[in-house]
Amino acid sequence: MAGTKMEKKWLRVRNKKGSALLSAYLVITSLLILGAAFILLVTVESRTAEYQRRIATALYIADAGIERALYDLRQDIITDPSSPSWSDGMINGWVVDINDTDSDGFYPLPDTSNAANSAYASTSLSGGSYSVRIKNVSGSSDIWIRSAGTLGSVTQTIEVYASLINISPWNNAIFGGAGASGALVNGNVNIFGSVHILGDGLAPGDNAIDLGGTAELVGNNYAGLDSSLKALVPALPTIVLGGETVETLGAELRVKNGLVGLSGNSAVGQANATGNAYKETVDGAYVTDGYNGTAGTGNVYSDNGSTEGYDLGDAVSFPSLSNPYPDNPGQDYYEYFADNALVLTTELASVTPSSNLNLGDCSSNCVYMNADGNLQVEGMVYVSGTNNLALTSGDFTYSGKGTILVTGDVTIDANLITSGAESFPTNILGVMTPNDISLGASSQKDIMGLFFAEGEVTANKQTDVLGTLLTNYFDLSNQVPSIYQVPETVNNLPPGMIAGDAIWLMKVISWKKI
Repeated sequence: MAGTKMEKKWLRVRNKKGSALLSAYLVITSLLILGAAFILLVTVESRTAEYQRRIATALYIADAGIERALYDLRQDIITDPSSPSWSDGMINGWVVDINDTDSDGFYPLPDTSNAANSAYASTSLSGGSYSVRIKNVSGSSDIWIRSAGTLGSVTQTIEVYASLINISPWNNAIFGGAGASGALVNGNVNIFGSVHILGDGLAPGDNAIDLGGTAELVGNNYAGLDSSLKALVPALPTIVLGGETVETLGAELRVKNGLVGLSGNSAVGQANATGNAYKETVDGAYVTDGYNGTAGTGNVYSDNGSTEGYDLGDAVSFPSLSNPYPDNPGQDYYEYFADNALVLTTELASVTPSSNLNLGDCSSNCVYMNADGNLQVEGMVYVSGTNNLALTSGDFTYSGKGTILVTGDVTIDANLITSGAESFPTNILGVMTPNDISLGASSQKDIMGLFFAEGEVTANKQTDVLGTLLTNYFDLSNQVPSIYQVPETVNNLPPGMIAGDAIWLMKVISWKKI
């Protein structure tokens, strides 16, 4: 009996009828769950991919708005190269309303509510659109640009900071042209302001600049300028840096060809120091061939480091007096001055403060000086033939706005300055020669002006030069001369001065997604 019961239980245990169906249900349920999860995953990934595509496309659309704004801003410069402005209510022919600002001070480019802009092309792109707003930087030629690209519900915004700079050769302390074996700028010299060297003709491995001692190649302030000379020139602009208001020359170093040699304590700029009124680091250094010397890049104190190459391409070249005169391309500078200037021969070959000069008409072109060393030069003066210009033996105080073209050599071995607070470059003298210029053969001379030589400029001993040296070759190696750029000279060039046309360049300083 007991055996029969056990057998029945054993039979029930071994009976598997319906288990296959249950297993099938479990498998089907699992597959449905996995399939649903897969479909959900694919859907989420598809939506994520679409969202990322929209983000990327909206960013491209915003970038297209930036490029269009940059084009309009550049074209606005081309339209009025003599005095470009982005705050005159018009940009490349499109009307802007500088008072229609948002909470950040940006206004639309163009003013879409103005009927004058009806011809402005569509801002639609790739199924979306962009809108551009800009903001002028007070007291400068810089500008902020914001472009918002929208695709459906997605918006991406790019912000760019651009700067308008005049890359005229006269917007430097030193501008150097052709090269040869050896350095164009050498020795123990202090240069305060921008330095731009083309180095045309230098062989690979040649130095364009080779400095030693305590030379400062590109100083960015007037920290070392004598107070009596500083009073004669306009105050430098100021910026806020690290919470401090500091003066700056906006100085940059550019070398197209050739190495920059820095040895000893010579440097490009200085390390930033707090607690003073000066900007020590330079705004930028653009040197294609790099640095050498015992210090090399270790003594480069630049806001953009020491690895940036020359950034202007072929936009700037070294000028020549044999080139066509801009206002009369049928004549070179010699021919134009011969026809339009006060023409002299030997009258300026040996001028001292006691000389009496009354040459020409000061309502047009003249050189006038009384026996007290008060010199006035107005308009254009041409020293023809192979004659020289020499100012020596004392102190000259000059006024007027004039240019002297000398076909011989130039010697200035005297103090030559303007008189009165901020009188330079309202009063400004330019000197040009196809030959050589010597400045300050005697010690400790103060010389103010613009000097162009297709040969060589030599600055001697402790001479202080305020203005610009524009020449093929330099000799600045004798007892620490100092060159100080005066930024306002580029806006006050005397008549007939070579390379007098402004060369405007817009540079994008920063780009960021916000």
